[in-house]
Amino acid sequence: MAGFLSTLKRIYLSIYNWAVFAGWLQVLVFAIKALSESGHTAVYDAVEKSLQLAQTAAVLEIIHGLIGLVRSPISATLPQIGSRLFVTWGILYSFPETRTHMLVSSLVISWSLTEIIRYSFFGLKEALGFAPSWLLWLR
Repeated sequence: MAGFLSTLKRIYLSIYNWAVFAGWLQVLVFAIKALSESGHTAVYDAVEKSLQLAQTAAVLEIIHGLIGLVRSPISATLPQIGSRLFVTWGILYSFPETRTHMLVSSLVISWSLTEIIRYSFFGLKEALGFAPSWLLWLR
């Protein structure tokens, strides 16, 4: 039974990591497209729903830590996710005038690149049992 639960856990975490990876990849593609075609003022509108979904999906990481699905300490996970949710929902969603600032484009692209690296690392680690050393270095 323990082997079955371990396999089920790995499958779930692999699917979770690759799904969130895909969400962040979509955010990055939409951001770069909007930036190149229309400038920084169009980036947030192009990524809004994808960004909100990708950031909000990270709440599951808090739950994963609370129930022992992953070894990440909740004391480190909670402030990181909480601060990103505050920026996403507390600032960008609540104050539309902030969305066209050029630093929002930088923020979105930085988050995307960071999360694409992180989720692909964990996705490979769960799916294959390892990740390439260059990806570990990037992470």
